Amino acid sequence: MKLAILGATGRTGLEAVKQALAENHTVTAIVRNPAKITLAHDNLKVVEADIFDEEALKSQFSGHDAIVSCLGFPPQKPTVTGYLEVTKKVVSAMKSSSVSRLVVCHSWYTEEESRGK
Repeated sequence: MKLAILGATGRTGLEAVKQALAENHTVTAIVRNPAKITLAHDNLKVVEADIFDEEALKSQFSGHDAIVSCLGFPPQKPTVTGYLEVTKKVVSAMKSSSVSRLVVCHSWYTEEESRGK
């Protein structure tokens, strides 16, 4: 498969990239800062794009079989809206690019004292 991975510089995203490459998938890592990806592989392409820019996502999604989103956002009080905003852009860009598979593995910030409750 040809996969586009968002959040590829984070812990989960980098692991997704490594596992996809180990299974011989072709991976496009869509990142803010390409210098953060030090991994090199024949099936890996690293591109810079703004995840909040639907047009930028469309151009990167074209030709892919699936999108894998491993995004994480820092906590913002009172709410974190990045996940909703980006997911709307991703789904819209996918429709325009004729990509029908989306895997979402977002992280969510919780206060330490609330974990495990």
